[in-house]
Amino acid sequence: MPEKPIPEYDPIVGKSYALHYLVATVILVATLFWALWDESFGQRPWKAFQDQWKDRYTSFLKTAKSKSAASQKEVESSSEFQSLKQAFDQADQQSRARREEIQKQLGDLNAKILAVQSVFTDRRAYVNAVNYEMETSTSPSAKESKKKELQKYKSELATVEYPDGTRKKYNFDQLEETYNELKAGRGKLGAELADLLKPITAAKTKVDDYVSEHMVDLTPVQIAGLQRKTEDWDPKIQQINVADANIVDRCESCHMGVREPVKLTAASMTPKGQKKPDDYAMAFVSHPEPELLDKHDPEKFGCSPCHQGNGRATTSVEKAHGNYEHWLWPLFPKENVVRLATRPTWCWRAAMCSGRPSMKVKICSGREAVSAAIATRVTTKNLKI
Repeated sequence: MPEKPIPEYDPIVGKSYALHYLVATVILVATLFWALWDESFGQRPWKAFQDQWKDRYTSFLKTAKSKSAASQKEVESSSEFQSLKQAFDQADQQSRARREEIQKQLGDLNAKILAVQSVFTDRRAYVNAVNYEMETSTSPSAKESKKKELQKYKSELATVEYPDGTRKKYNFDQLEETYNELKAGRGKLGAELADLLKPITAAKTKVDDYVSEHMVDLTPVQIAGLQRKTEDWDPKIQQINVADANIVDRCESCHMGVREPVKLTAASMTPKGQKKPDDYAMAFVSHPEPELLDKHDPEKFGCSPCHQGNGRATTSVEKAHGNYEHWLWPLFPKENVVRLATRPTWCWRAAMCSGRPSMKVKICSGREAVSAAIATRVTTKNLKI
């Protein structure tokens, strides 16, 4: 077979592909970094909301705490509070000496119980093991042998060293009796202590209830608890799952102030130096009618059954609010919020409030009515009724 002629120009040997490889490498690396960014931030805008929430809510609580402290001082200066506080102090003082004595006795008893328990537990385990072998043995001679072994073991003396350094020897029955007596003594003292604490607890509850009922805002202690919760917050999806109605809402991943126990406005969530509330400040406000949440617990009803929108979406505000062509139930405009609740055709929440077993059916039929009404409008984004 004749040899093939060698071409005068071989592109593999005579041409460099370094530039092509370089461009491909740059594109690949850029794509990698874009994918990482998109995975961490681009598809998770709620992380930015939660970072802003943490900073702004913390600043708000610092201001609220100083106002709350002043309000609490005003409440505590009233004659009613002083009377309740005096009753609490008297109840506390009357039983303080006996309570301190009981606490000391309980400390001593606990130490003694631990000392006896460390010996008794091992010996009881051995006795139970021998009893089991004796009960499960089929040979009369073996049972008799185990019985003698058990009697001998129970008669042996064990030494217990108490916290004060004293040592006492007990056979098994004496050890068990001592252990039970110590525990019974602890129970008796605990019951007496509980009885002594009842009037104190009742008086303290009256004081705390008076402060809570007469405070316009939360107490400084309550606000401090909110501060700790906010400072320890790590970004995460906030999800409500109502399985019976097939509802999954993640609205509070961004609207984090909806159920907070303090009144949050767009102005209060606007950073200092900023003239107008931005999108973050508008998203962090409290529910406009918090009393509704007492009757319509979001954990049971979710958000979207009343407000519409795509409660599952978290990748953009547009998708979360359902303002795109693939979602039939866009977020209700503000103008419709009140009027919807007054029209029976639209207010299908009544089926959920009634607690009927057909809740799921009612929800589906309600959404069909909503989607049918929406379909008859030219626009769904700015729906007017």
